[in-house]
Amino acid sequence: MAGAARPAAAGPMSADRPGPTDPAWRPGPPEAVGPDPAWPPVLVAEDLLEAGVVAAFTGRAGGSSAPPYATLNLGLAVGDDLRRVLANRRRVATVLGLAGRPWALARQVHGNRILAVETRTGQFGAGLAAPGSGRAGTVALGPGPPEGKLPVGEADGLVTTDPGVVLAVLTADCAPVLLADAAAGVVGAVHAGWRGLAAGVVEAGVAAMADLGADPAATVGLVGPAVGGCCYEVGPDVREAVGARYPAALATTRDGRPALDPAPGAAQALERAGVEVTNVRLVGECTVDLADRYFSHRRDHGRTGRQAGLIALVPGAGR
Repeated sequence: MAGAARPAAAGPMSADRPGPTDPAWRPGPPEAVGPDPAWPPVLVAEDLLEAGVVAAFTGRAGGSSAPPYATLNLGLAVGDDLRRVLANRRRVATVLGLAGRPWALARQVHGNRILAVETRTGQFGAGLAAPGSGRAGTVALGPGPPEGKLPVGEADGLVTTDPGVVLAVLTADCAPVLLADAAAGVVGAVHAGWRGLAAGVVEAGVAAMADLGADPAATVGLVGPAVGGCCYEVGPDVREAVGARYPAALATTRDGRPALDPAPGAAQALERAGVEVTNVRLVGECTVDLADRYFSHRRDHGRTGRQAGLIALVPGAGR
């Protein structure tokens, strides 16, 4: 039972938002392509693709997993069958033109650590960055099949200049944030739940991009589907921890209870990190509301799959 998309945030966070360049469903939203689509529907930023960057958000349709992970679960640590998850990841990679490229994921811990990822070996030694430093430690990909590599470490953000790797963050209510400076050849992916927002993970991701040569003012920030303020009731401590830093995240539920809206909070964090307001885009869909489109940890009481935000540089795209 699909609900309605969350409305755009009010106030400064909704001003001057791009329209046609926002991520769009291809080939169409899940309910439009039918219950068993030939390929997974994905939200793609097509203007970034033209600039040499694949940036996309997945939903839950078009995979092979059985309930409660039906059907496009991309999470390997939620109890789903390993073979089905890897098959789902291969389907996503194929539809995005990224088949055979290794995926880089981290063990997401709701913090603010960012890691820089390379596929090449023998060029490392920076180690892990200090939490909150804004500087990314550099790590290499580990063993495993392309779509099933071991996590590169504990972090909630990944950045790279390497066109040989796909960065991915997994979510089921938290906000996935994708970052791209196509001209500089730097991309990033950030997992932003309320704890990460409060710890400054989005700003740390932008700072780590800058360390690799990106210009924050030229960086595009895409905020994917997340739990909306309509559905995310929280206690006063949580509301204060995020809302004091990002007033745009303050919300009330449909029945008037105190709530948070992580996506506008992440958008405000991007702007404070130096990303131009016209380069900040929100999908604006609530994962709890849209049960036919997205997995939701909150809605499904913790037993559910994971969608992803994925980003990669296209080799030889003129940089």
